[in-house]
Amino acid sequence: MFDLAAINHVIVALYRQGREMPLRSYQNWALDQLRSLIPFDSAWWGNAAAEPLKVHWIHLLNCNESFLADYEPYMQQDYFREALMARPGETINMSDLTTREDYLRTAMYKYVGKRYHVEWSLGTLLIEPASSLQEFLTVWRHDASNPFTECERQMKQLLMPHMAEAFRAVRLRHFLRSIDTRNKAWALADENGFIRETSSSFLSCLQDHWPKWRGNRLPDTLAECVAQGRAYDSKSMRIELVQADSLRFLQVRPKSVLDKLTGRESEIIKRYAGGETYSQIAKALTLSPATVRNHISHGFIKLGVTNKGQMASLLASRESSI
Repeated sequence: MFDLAAINHVIVALYRQGREMPLRSYQNWALDQLRSLIPFDSAWWGNAAAEPLKVHWIHLLNCNESFLADYEPYMQQDYFREALMARPGETINMSDLTTREDYLRTAMYKYVGKRYHVEWSLGTLLIEPASSLQEFLTVWRHDASNPFTECERQMKQLLMPHMAEAFRAVRLRHFLRSIDTRNKAWALADENGFIRETSSSFLSCLQDHWPKWRGNRLPDTLAECVAQGRAYDSKSMRIELVQADSLRFLQVRPKSVLDKLTGRESEIIKRYAGGETYSQIAKALTLSPATVRNHISHGFIKLGVTNKGQMASLLASRESSI
């Protein structure tokens, strides 16, 4: 029998308290909320691709980091994984798939389950909206005499979409809070180049630049840059990258006449257009006023402007693009 008040309390907490929860601690905290309703001993939460079959990223709770390396050789034999993939959105109780006796005879149990005390599993798989990757969360019990119940299965099925969506909101808020969001063409990708979140403007930029590109993975040349942790540069645009753990935040910067400037010229021009005098700029950058004046003069010639007002307008138009 469901305790509706307790379920509602957890759902509200996932969203409300999640507003201020740091990204690094959110998943452990969210799993604790789930455990208040469905007792379990350990868990893994991650995402994977179906073709080719590969686990891209995982978060483990009370489980040794060696789990994935030990699991991967037997992944193709895992009937529990197959059931999750065949029924996305539905929570699967391992005890509904096989008898305990049959499970104990499998290679999965002998070489993985027994080592990590996986006696019972309760799992759910969802399809991520932006990447079409599979997001999964499986919780485990270590007590062989305590299988998950049907009521617990239904509760987890009810809660899983909220946990996934709240985690997405926390993850997005983490990046959008710390990065200049005036640029509307942005995306969040993983280290394998799969798009996890994106704006429509970013997709439009990719399609304009790579007309034949389709899918949920970045174009190959861009994905290679992401894997190497560097920006992508072309004649028409630059895609900048900010790295955070296994995720990368991408922003499109269209090339403009301002790209003709050297780094020093750009720095001085921006200060000058912002209202600083030659002397103030010279003091801040440890240069002579004459050197500052020469840089500004060269910058004006390159950009085809004749006064500070025109320069300020050019800079403002660059900032508001996209």
